[in-house]
Amino acid sequence: MPHLELKLTREQFDRLPRNAAYRYELLGGQAFLTPRPRHFHALLDLGPIEGVDTRPLRRVRPGDWDVLPAVFAAAFRGVQPFGSLTDEEREKAARECLERTLAGGDGPLIERASFVATDEERGALVGAILVTLLPAGDPCDGDSYYWREPPPADAVERRLGRPHLTWVFVSPHEAGRGVGTALLAAAVCELRALGYAELATTFLLGNDSSMLWHWRNGFRLLPHPVSRRVMKQRQEARKK
Repeated sequence: MPHLELKLTREQFDRLPRNAAYRYELLGGQAFLTPRPRHFHALLDLGPIEGVDTRPLRRVRPGDWDVLPAVFAAAFRGVQPFGSLTDEEREKAARECLERTLAGGDGPLIERASFVATDEERGALVGAILVTLLPAGDPCDGDSYYWREPPPADAVERRLGRPHLTWVFVSPHEAGRGVGTALLAAAVCELRALGYAELATTFLLGNDSSMLWHWRNGFRLLPHPVSRRVMKQRQEARKK
């Protein structure tokens, strides 16, 4: 996320729209916007998702990875941390994020549960859901969101770990039409067939549209990993 500096009067600074992903300071007529992203986690108990519109969906193919960055960049154009980037920077960041996911940087990709949505008329890609595999630790523990050691090559086949919704994004032209939920329903169906019972997810504080989407689709918010309540519970557990 970029650090921003703006010349503003006190009145302009007070009227500046706030985003929870930044800290706002005014010093000598200079406004400083400093990134302070906070991640929240949620969990979905896997079951059928009812009332989903029929959409042309298919599993992700190798050739899709060259097209998806443009869809990703357009979907996150107004969402931090991508919203503060130029168009060129945003597409570069999108490509780097997706390359990391494909390379296993977010955990092994569960290809069977990763889908793209296509336009009914042109067949162009308009959205995607990418599910990876994380360790099956306590979902309220920040350490459970990365592998301490490289996971086994057959981790998915052995049903190890917990699936994680790493990315779900939809073209702005298709937003609000149920594409994201249709992608989620398809992923959930495959994860259940694989024998998984839960799907974890992560989103940034300040991304209200993402938070509401998760809530509408049945995800339950988990305590923040460093909340006082969680820390106290862990201390009490160690004493037993």
